[in-house]
Amino acid sequence: MPMLYGLYVEAELCNVSSFRFSDSSDWIFQVQKRSRNGTVEPIELQQGVGRLEWGDIHGADRLACDRSEREATMRVARPRKAGGKGKGQLGKFGKLRGETPLAEYTGEGPFPCLVAVFECEGCEPLEWTTGGIACVQDGNGHEVVRAQLNSMIWQDPRNGEAYIRITSHEFRCL
Repeated sequence: MPMLYGLYVEAELCNVSSFRFSDSSDWIFQVQKRSRNGTVEPIELQQGVGRLEWGDIHGADRLACDRSEREATMRVARPRKAGGKGKGQLGKFGKLRGETPLAEYTGEGPFPCLVAVFECEGCEPLEWTTGGIACVQDGNGHEVVRAQLNSMIWQDPRNGEAYIRITSHEFRCL
């Protein structure tokens, strides 16, 4: 059964009114086995989905162990369809910040702010190492789509006056 983890962030915004991640964001995380045996590996989510095979199980042990011990999956959580039926594990968490698991960060409200929810099976996220693709709204109301957060920083390529700097982040089990 997948576990849900929320990614909470605090950010410094300069000439930016808000940002949000898109469904097509690529992410890189450090994850560990849910059994917490010390195995930590990177997982890359492309188009919101990632999978890895743990490298610490070999030979006959690999065939004998449970699938969740052999591999891990992590994906952006999807809200349930109207009426609570259909695919998606998000359930009540889809209403935490709007109707999407990819919430808008405005720099207001309680900090840190929930910006994304992930379904994790066979792993637990530890660290967000590379940012995703965001949609940024600058202070003048113009949108910059496909803004890439590199090393947790984005600077407006048009004039360099607007920027986002992720100052802290954490995962919470939901």
